[in-house]
Amino acid sequence: MLLEYNSNINLEKFIIDDRIFTTDFACNVSKCKGACCTLKGAGGAPLLESEVNTIKSVLKSVMKYLCEEKRKIINTTGFTDGKGKDLEIKSHNDEDCVFAFREDGIAKCSFERAFYNKEIGFQKPISCHLFPIRISGKKRNIIRYEEIYECRDALDEGKEKKIKMADFLKNALTREYGKEFYKGLKEKFSGK
Repeated sequence: MLLEYNSNINLEKFIIDDRIFTTDFACNVSKCKGACCTLKGAGGAPLLESEVNTIKSVLKSVMKYLCEEKRKIINTTGFTDGKGKDLEIKSHNDEDCVFAFREDGIAKCSFERAFYNKEIGFQKPISCHLFPIRISGKKRNIIRYEEIYECRDALDEGKEKKIKMADFLKNALTREYGKEFYKGLKEKFSGK
């Protein structure tokens, strides 16, 4: 069910999928093997135009984690497909994110690796950080849960650990909308 919410913190109108607050969810990459970075035929992750220059500025730091084939793709054809609101990260063989690398059979993010190694200040594109929450609308005011089969283990993990999706993705939601907005969402939808 989609609910409308007028935040007193940000006066814009939002349409929010309430399943974000009712669905148990916690990523378990040991089971899914980083499936969200390797969805066959799904195209790449959505990318904001504002993120392109940030990515360009950290390319040198993240490229070292990638295989030669992916470095070659980025160097010869770039790292984006589409343009404007349809901009996305290029995928390799219509499957792997061009910035994903494999370690112990698990697809991992080169941005996140460089971020946690304190080499860059950019964790990863916001659409990746928020997944499986997707943001859309001209004003980025539609917040919805994109349910995919590959995340079924995350539903089980969330249920076992008693973690709701909004709590698991608190840092990503706060990064996108701010602490006060997140607090308002929590109060509105979960009474906390």
